[in-house]
Amino acid sequence: MRIDAISLVLRLTRIMLLLPATLTIGCATVRNPALEHTRDLYRNARQDPLIVRYAGAALDRAGQTLDVADQIWTEEKDVIEVEHLAYIAEKRVEIARVTAQRRLAAEEIRQIRSPRLEKDDRSTR
Repeated sequence: MRIDAISLVLRLTRIMLLLPATLTIGCATVRNPALEHTRDLYRNARQDPLIVRYAGAALDRAGQTLDVADQIWTEEKDVIEVEHLAYIAEKRVEIARVTAQRRLAAEEIRQIRSPRLEKDDRSTR
C-alpha cells in the first residue's frame, strides 16, 4: 500500500508540474474566428497583383485596421472590439478589391479610346 501512495503522489506531482505549461499553451492558441477570417481575406488580397497595383492605399488601410485588431486581441482579448475591427478590415479589403476593379476598367476604357482619338485627329486634318 505504501508503494501505491508513493505512485499516486508522483502522478499528482507530475500533473501539477504540467498543468501550468498546458494552460499557458492553451491560452496562447485561443483564436478569434472573425479575426482569422479577415486575416485570410487580407492575405489573399495582398497576393493579388491587381489589387496591390490599383488599390494599394486602400489595402494598406485594411492592414492597419487588422494590425490594431491583432494587438487588441493579443493584449486584451476584447471579443466585441476585435470583431468590430475585423468587420471594418474586411470591408476595407472589399473596398480595395472594388477600387482595383474600377480603376482597371477605367484604364482599359482609356486604352480603347486612345487609338480612336488618334484616328479621329488624323481624319479631321
